[in-house]
Amino acid sequence: MKTKRQLALSTFLLLVNVAGDADAQEVLLADNGQARCVIVAPAGWTNDVVLPPELPSQAASLLRARRDLYRDSVKDLARYLGKMSGTEIEIVEGLPANDKRLPIYIGVESQQVFGPVGVSKSGLFGFRVVADGRRGIGLYGESEVGTSYAIYELLDRLGCRWFMPTELGEVVPERPVLAVPVMDEKLAPVADNRSMWQGDADFWRRNRMGPHSGGHGNVVWLAYGDGSFERFFTAQDLEAHPDWRALQADGTPHPSALRPTHPAVAEHVANKIIAQLDTAYAPMRAVGLRPGYSITPGDFQVPTEDPLDRPHDPDPRVFEPAAGRWSVTDRCIVLITRIADKVRAKYPDVAFGDQAYVNKSYPPAGHPVPADFRVVICPIDFNRHHPMDWPDHVNEYWLRDLVQGWNKAGARIGAYWYGINLAELSAPCPFITKWSTDLRILRENNLAEWMPETMNGWDSMLPGYWLAIRMTFHAHETPERILDDLWTKFYGAAAEPMARYWTGIDRAYLEARQHAGSPFGYLKIFTPEVMAAAREDLDAALAACRTVAEYRRVQLIDESFGLFEWYLKMRTDWAAGNLRDLDADYETWRHGIRQMQRKYGVIGRFARDGYAGNGHVQGRHGNPDWSDHYVSRGYKDGARMEREYVRLGTPLLEWKWKHNPGAEADSLPWTAPGFDDKSWPTTHVARDTWSSLGHHLTLTDAASGRSGRMAYRATQKLDVVPAGKNAFLWIGATDGSAKLFVNGQHITYVTPDKGEVRDAFSGYCQPALLDITSALKAGDNQFTILCDRAHLNELGTGGLMGPVVLYRER
Repeated sequence: MKTKRQLALSTFLLLVNVAGDADAQEVLLADNGQARCVIVAPAGWTNDVVLPPELPSQAASLLRARRDLYRDSVKDLARYLGKMSGTEIEIVEGLPANDKRLPIYIGVESQQVFGPVGVSKSGLFGFRVVADGRRGIGLYGESEVGTSYAIYELLDRLGCRWFMPTELGEVVPERPVLAVPVMDEKLAPVADNRSMWQGDADFWRRNRMGPHSGGHGNVVWLAYGDGSFERFFTAQDLEAHPDWRALQADGTPHPSALRPTHPAVAEHVANKIIAQLDTAYAPMRAVGLRPGYSITPGDFQVPTEDPLDRPHDPDPRVFEPAAGRWSVTDRCIVLITRIADKVRAKYPDVAFGDQAYVNKSYPPAGHPVPADFRVVICPIDFNRHHPMDWPDHVNEYWLRDLVQGWNKAGARIGAYWYGINLAELSAPCPFITKWSTDLRILRENNLAEWMPETMNGWDSMLPGYWLAIRMTFHAHETPERILDDLWTKFYGAAAEPMARYWTGIDRAYLEARQHAGSPFGYLKIFTPEVMAAAREDLDAALAACRTVAEYRRVQLIDESFGLFEWYLKMRTDWAAGNLRDLDADYETWRHGIRQMQRKYGVIGRFARDGYAGNGHVQGRHGNPDWSDHYVSRGYKDGARMEREYVRLGTPLLEWKWKHNPGAEADSLPWTAPGFDDKSWPTTHVARDTWSSLGHHLTLTDAASGRSGRMAYRATQKLDVVPAGKNAFLWIGATDGSAKLFVNGQHITYVTPDKGEVRDAFSGYCQPALLDITSALKAGDNQFTILCDRAHLNELGTGGLMGPVVLYRER
């Protein structure tokens, strides 16, 4: 710690020796290879944090992460100032006497020179950046986190960017004469916590983000995530209290759900929390942390008809249209309020929260939320690629309304947006319009935390990731300015064609009538025209590059898009019934994915689990597993059928269809060969989805969630099948059950493994083979398939999902 005399001497020397004067517009940091500044860090800034032994592990991890963040930020400041200027910037503890270099004061050292931070954000995130030609530079905040923000604010003003992890994403300008404008700015981020799945500690820190496991805030969530509610109960607890289990519509106990309004259930949870806080509360408060509990049911649709819970619903009941269920939000608020009241009677500043998810997405209509309540909105059934204010959307404005409703209810909003296509990570997925619009609306509704679920790499999601990073930090930044910064700084001479590429893909998502965000709608989104334009843009971008870095950045996208072109070729062949080579094509594509994974170094837990690799550029190509499950089984079995059997006629791709909102018996007259279906519309079963047909959310039974029935009819003229040869109908894939009628005759399904006879085939993304020998005839043959999807599916699918082909034995 400097004495007053030393501080006065240092200030006097600065007045005499630093470049610039009181009227200077810039403060000089380095000049033609010579450092003019020195970083002044507080004494002990490299020390490990000292922790009370009683701290819960989550709290201890947070404090260690903050200290690591702080230390690495100071080191980064020296590293990147030196990299820009071609010099070495020294870090000292306390400014040496007679030192003529401009001091860059860090943390508490700044406060001694420039005074208080002067701005607060949750007591933690406010920060101040001062550049003064006489006194030096001050980078400091309310906490170590705020100080880290100040450091990267300075580097950002000097032009440093980290658009992606690794050196490929780093943009650091060369500035032999390095100067910073005179300033004194007191700043705070838009959201308290900003996190993402993709990235590593360096990338998150430099972009002022946190890991997806949690941000850097003072609330430590000791219980959170799907199923945190049920985890308070042991099997013995539930065996002793069977009345705690929620009842389903048929009166049977739900295998997982509990009764949220049962008084003893709330009492049990509150007692468990109090018992934990009896040990954890005091040490947490001693280090400035608060415990929090997010009481969240499991990842399922909560039963709606339990007679004990029903009286706690508002009158009239609220229907959750995206989930197709009655809302149970009020019941959950009753549960959390009871728990909070009891816990806070002993420990008053404990935070509580929940998720807005599936059939508890809408805000409560009959009960107020408790004080200090965080709701994490998880819109899995809403507007995957379209903004929440997009007109003529199947979800209408439901997502916008619920965001505004939770804000009006007084909840702090956490946004758990889905930045992926479900079941497929191969397509480019820019999320430009979606996230730029949704983040604006979220900011207008007091966004507290941004925590999207993402699995794609930067080759797929770069614009969306960058928009989210910037828009959740600085309120003044516009999407236009953010994207212009990305195109010009990252792609350089290739900026114009790369901007066309990304915005063209984004526009394709918006203009297609596909709302689920899954591969089964790709042929509607990525039309031949869209793909040709994207390829033309990438070729132009490669030709425009002027530096190695520019070329490598475009090459990443080019390689990734090349694999997607191969993926879409397979989908196109599938939709045309060209099955012979799909197994080999799939293995070629899969090998390409793994090769790209190795090239770009995708490692870590997500690659091991079949998801995208954390912390690396080419994250999404760590994941062929979804495609192995959802498409390869049909591809491989179709190719096998082509080798082992002989086709009859042409693939049945276009079918007449009709939705049946009633019981299956209502569909039986439609199975008659002579039924007049001329008025029925036609669907292509591999290109269209239930979503694109207008049945994105079709539900016929609000209590059970039955998703509706569809009847398909088609006719084909066939020659006589040779004597002694059996004939078969092969279905490429279904979502739900498929009951077949040929010329009015019901054809049962026989399981290939055990030979069990069933009324209908039932599966998901699986092929099926049915023996139709007894019903087939020479001439016109009429086929009817009754499909039943008995559960809500976020992928927008239902019924037939692939080609139907007739075969005979060789």
